[in-house]
Amino acid sequence: MRVKRILGGLLVAVLLGVGAWMLLRSAPVPPPMPSPVATWIEDAGVPEVSPPVETAGVPDAGLWLTATLEGSRPFEGEARVGAAFISDSDRGWWEEEGRQRIARTGPARLEDLANVREWVEAPVTASAQGGVVGPVEVPSAPRYQVMAFSPDGTVWWGDHVPATQPVTGRVDLGRLREHPPTGIRLRLDGARDIPGTFSVRMQRVADPETVDAVSRLLPVLALAAPGLMHAFENDTPVPLVKDGETRLAPLPPDRSLRLWLRTPSGKQSEPVEVSMREGSIAQVTLDVARMFPEGLGETVTLRGRVLLGDGTRPLGTAVYRRGDGEELPLALDGRFTIPDVPAWTETRFTVRREVAEEEGRPQGPLWWDFVFTPTAESRGTVDVVWRMPVYRWLVLRMDGFTRAQLREHSEPPYPVYLLERRDARGDWIIVPTREFRPEGDNLAVSLTEPGTYRIQVASSPYASRPSSTARVGEDFAEVETRLSPEDAAVSACEVRVTREGQPVAGAMVIAGGGIPSLPPVRGDTDSAGRWRMGPVTSSALPLQVHGGDAMDWEGDGAEACRRSGVVEVRL
Repeated sequence: MRVKRILGGLLVAVLLGVGAWMLLRSAPVPPPMPSPVATWIEDAGVPEVSPPVETAGVPDAGLWLTATLEGSRPFEGEARVGAAFISDSDRGWWEEEGRQRIARTGPARLEDLANVREWVEAPVTASAQGGVVGPVEVPSAPRYQVMAFSPDGTVWWGDHVPATQPVTGRVDLGRLREHPPTGIRLRLDGARDIPGTFSVRMQRVADPETVDAVSRLLPVLALAAPGLMHAFENDTPVPLVKDGETRLAPLPPDRSLRLWLRTPSGKQSEPVEVSMREGSIAQVTLDVARMFPEGLGETVTLRGRVLLGDGTRPLGTAVYRRGDGEELPLALDGRFTIPDVPAWTETRFTVRREVAEEEGRPQGPLWWDFVFTPTAESRGTVDVVWRMPVYRWLVLRMDGFTRAQLREHSEPPYPVYLLERRDARGDWIIVPTREFRPEGDNLAVSLTEPGTYRIQVASSPYASRPSSTARVGEDFAEVETRLSPEDAAVSACEVRVTREGQPVAGAMVIAGGGIPSLPPVRGDTDSAGRWRMGPVTSSALPLQVHGGDAMDWEGDGAEACRRSGVVEVRL
């Protein structure tokens, strides 16, 4: 019994000791999580990145990247880390060039084809002279890049290709030097009392010797100054301060910068070229009076109305647009007021009717262009009336036999119809029109002004015939024209292709005609080397013959068609 009590006491003591050890041991430290990732396709713009995850030291497992930012003061800003990979297509191109043993036309090494697919926002520990990027967990890759920027426009850029592609451990990009901002401080002289906002367009003037080095900085400049880089890429003006300085930095460290000053009215000066020096901000002053010796350009207010014809027909809901700007509505009665229209140059407007889909013929075009041309008397408010035309209609009629002929000799996209108008000299010229509307067996064609018209009906680019002539007057009465049957005397033509006296089957023939706006047609030669074209009425017959991938023969076959009805092509 005494032995059992002793053993029980020992067991209790052991259990108490184990429990105390478990309570006193330190909690395990979980490994740091990798920083969040945001997708950014290279050259597509500025990435949106989640906040960074702080890391305490470099853990033993995984692959971790660090870099040192050298600077003149403690780092304040943001940093990004990217792993660059080589696409399968780029790798295949590189290997194919190597097999062909030809001089490479691209980069000097395969790793230069690697592109960053994802960027990671990296933590930076500031130091007295710069800071330390990371450690940031990265995947195994053939190439790594780091970029960082501070609010004043100073940027850092690093590019590293390891000797062997690492899997674990540390990737240290070493010490990255700072690139102080390059740019200008722009001041306007003589603009303070002028109402409105001046702006400037910018264009890079690159030095061929440094263009590669500058291009490496463009991704980080897009992060540091997205507005300025957007202005470069899209040729958009940047607004300026009239009574102070406008800081345009950081900019690409090019040889010079070309500037166009724009007044509040939109008038643009001649270009001015400003010399640039990498790492410095140049002071530039533009004299407004000297930039615009003929004046700043006044503006006027257009006040008027848009009418459909003489105004007896309703215009309907409509909008207007100036240049590439936004569309603004017209009043229901067509009235409008357009401010700030330049008084020194023509301005084009487009009016678009927002009418519902109509059954039958429309009253007029759905859109029409108007041009305001100012005069020396254009001041203040200018009253104008714009008239959209009302359609007249020319109707082409064909009998059953003529329609059958047209279908027999046409293949899509033919038949094609062209509107012709007789000019003051009596010549027929092709005029544009917006409506060719099939109506059963007929064709209705829209006209916008009186005149003498006919319709040219083409069954192919080299065979067409005109309708009868019709006189369209000032009234809006419908006018008819007719297409006669095809002249039986018109002979057919064919192309015969041979090579060394033997027929070439499957050669592709491309044929055009005397009217450039008509689309060409193509066909393949049969087993006898022939391609039958059908009737030819055009005075010009440009032909191309392709026996394989390349063009083997080119010429005009009109004379041969008239003479014998056969165009002989010997490859």
